Amino acid sequence: MQDLYIYVNKDIASDCLKYGIKLSEFENRVLNLKDSNRRGIQAFLSPKDSSLYYDENFECLRVITKGLTVLVFNKICENTDLIDKFVTNIEDYKIGDYENPEAIICSSILSDNLSLYNKIIDKPLLVQNSREFYYEKCINEILETDMFSKYELYQTLLILGDQKKVLDVKKHNNVKIYTDPISKKTYTKRSNI
Repeated sequence: MQDLYIYVNKDIASDCLKYGIKLSEFENRVLNLKDSNRRGIQAFLSPKDSSLYYDENFECLRVITKGLTVLVFNKICENTDLIDKFVTNIEDYKIGDYENPEAIICSSILSDNLSLYNKIIDKPLLVQNSREFYYEKCINEILETDMFSKYELYQTLLILGDQKKVLDVKKHNNVKIYTDPISKKTYTKRSNI
């Protein structure tokens, strides 16, 4: 992974790009591990992973990770006994390994490693949203292992569609008809009476 994304206040963004980011001044994250606490700068694998993406008071900076000390961890496991099993160096992290990945940069960042992220025209992102990518990856892995038959998955999705009220359901004798109200596509399922 070559790039990470950090958010800084708009008022200081140009200074950060010009002079870099000193760890001692910008430290905003502490990761409590079993043997030590790691302090650093909060960073994201994708700009949209942060709630600050739409905040007009902040600028997103792209950080080239080469030469930096960076840890990636699963935020869901933070403040639990599991955190040590869900933290790794950025070089060892594979995209989609963690449900809610976040990074902590544990070194100062030179200005050469920084650029302003442009939401409209910037280099393409490998992943738009880390959490959604994780779910997609896991679903595909489950499908490839044949843990569940296609029939079981189909039945489960119809039941979920009914529970969430995204599909209209009508019963005809011992057959249920599920209709997508938007596309008008229908699905059938034999019901147990």
